[in-house]
Amino acid sequence: MAIARFMGTDKRDPFRNFNFVVLLGGIEVAACRKVSGLTASVEVVKFRAGNSLSTVDEVSPGRVMYEAITLEAGITNDTAFKDWANALIHHEGKLTPRSAEPLFRRTVEVQVRDIDNGNPVKKFTIYNAWVSKFTALSELAADANEILIETIEIQHEGFTEEPVA
Repeated sequence: MAIARFMGTDKRDPFRNFNFVVLLGGIEVAACRKVSGLTASVEVVKFRAGNSLSTVDEVSPGRVMYEAITLEAGITNDTAFKDWANALIHHEGKLTPRSAEPLFRRTVEVQVRDIDNGNPVKKFTIYNAWVSKFTALSELAADANEILIETIEIQHEGFTEEPVA
């Protein structure tokens, strides 16, 4: 008899990375095809007292850093990426008075779905994200046979894994 690798379930295989959705403000982004990994790291702070007899540095945890996240989507009539990127890109060029804090920070949710029934099995929330780079149109080539892609790179202030209901 096969032994389940997951406690309390008959599921034997790990979740697949190709069945997911991205939500901006609770609304699904159409045709999202790629999300880079969610990575956090802690800086290492080295210290050595002048009167220490040890040749080894003491190390302590420093600031937490979160890597930028890249999102790619096939170009459709959905303007979610473009609208979000333009909140900053075209913000300075407006002739109207600028607001003190434009609405460019968003909460992003990434849901990993089970391939068997499409239910969410993992959910990650990304906080205070904003677009630092926007590619409105992927490379065009007359001899290509590919989908048009738009890409955003987002900076953020952290992420959490949330319980799935």
